[in-house]
Amino acid sequence: MRKVRNRALSVIAIALVCAALTGFFLFRYFTQGDKWAGSVYNSDAYAGGRLRAGTVTDREGEVLYKAQDGEVRYAADELTRRALLHVIGDRAGNIGAGAVLRFASQISGYDPINGLWTPGGEGGTLALSVDAGASRAALSAMGNRNGAVVVINYVTGELICAVSAPGFDPENPPERPEDASGVYLNRGISATYTPGSVFKLVTLTAAIETLPDLFDRDFHCDGALYVGGGSVTCPDAHGDMKIEDAMALSCNCVFGDLALELGGETIRQYAERLGLTDSVELDGILSAQGSFEIAPEGSLDLAWSGAGQYETLVCPLAMARLAAAIARGGTAPELTELKTGRESPGTRILPEETAERLSCVMDYCTAKTYGDQNFPGLDIRAKSGTAEVGDSQPHAWFVGFNADPAAPYAFAVILENSGSGAAEAGPVANAVLQELVGGG
Repeated sequence: MRKVRNRALSVIAIALVCAALTGFFLFRYFTQGDKWAGSVYNSDAYAGGRLRAGTVTDREGEVLYKAQDGEVRYAADELTRRALLHVIGDRAGNIGAGAVLRFASQISGYDPINGLWTPGGEGGTLALSVDAGASRAALSAMGNRNGAVVVINYVTGELICAVSAPGFDPENPPERPEDASGVYLNRGISATYTPGSVFKLVTLTAAIETLPDLFDRDFHCDGALYVGGGSVTCPDAHGDMKIEDAMALSCNCVFGDLALELGGETIRQYAERLGLTDSVELDGILSAQGSFEIAPEGSLDLAWSGAGQYETLVCPLAMARLAAAIARGGTAPELTELKTGRESPGTRILPEETAERLSCVMDYCTAKTYGDQNFPGLDIRAKSGTAEVGDSQPHAWFVGFNADPAAPYAFAVILENSGSGAAEAGPVANAVLQELVGGG
């Protein structure tokens, strides 16, 4: 009897181990199976390093990429191919954040029941959130300038536009990666820039919540703020003004003075809270991480940091996310490149009252400085930036959102070495939004 009992216990133990291993395998299969199926080492999904089958479309169903029997074709129109290059990816896989690499299993048509089998062997169809028309409008408006255009639906968190330049036609790629001069980099997601005056949104946020009398104060600008043997300068002497005018006129002297009063640690804390010094998550990948270096208290560098200069760096995607948070009352949406149509719950990064005050000031900036007539049919609330970068021409920024709930778009435009943010980047934002609103 003892032997029978021992053998029975051994059988039960083996059965439990097998059940545990089977359970572990099934867990891994249902949670990791799509990654196994989408691996470039899976010959059922790939042929010669390219997907065997599958289609990628924009949000309206326009075909951007199609693989059939291992042959890959991009959109028929060259402008579309160039505009969506960094979103889709290239044949050689040099653009690591491209959809073809990241969503390979969905494109191939994988599901846990049928695996990679699909009727007719045509693979699956991946509907991205991007709008091909808006992307074409963005690249056309950028002209021959490098930089990025990022547009987010601030209700759903869907990425509507993520155009980066320079790039290339994926049907005629560069011969060698080392000759490409940065064309593989998605500048909207994987690059950081000196923000210039768009960073005044951060300084203003800190001032709103730290200085109770901010909107009652009288400010003055003589064209220069002298600090420690140097000076923060403005293009003009703005004279007497309230904080709304200081923002609309982008007065460096006022914001330099505010930075000295607030202190570097306070501004750093707000930059961090608003998501500008950390990476932004987008469907499992992380954007470039921004930075804010605290300058010595009372120093000229600290004053300049309040105006977005000194050693500050931000990612365009993070700036667009901040604009989205202001637009929706302080809650930053969770971002995605996949078409969902669902409202994103998001994460609160600002009190609702602070977001409303920022929105009002940005509205005032548009009315007073940028001109509502330059954005016909839109309710644009924005902040421009002209970021000094050494001896080169400044980077041009334009960050903001359309307050119309029927067209809930937040945006960040950065044009490298292009001059005035309002004059150069503003029209690019308008061109993209007009396409989105005009296109329905």
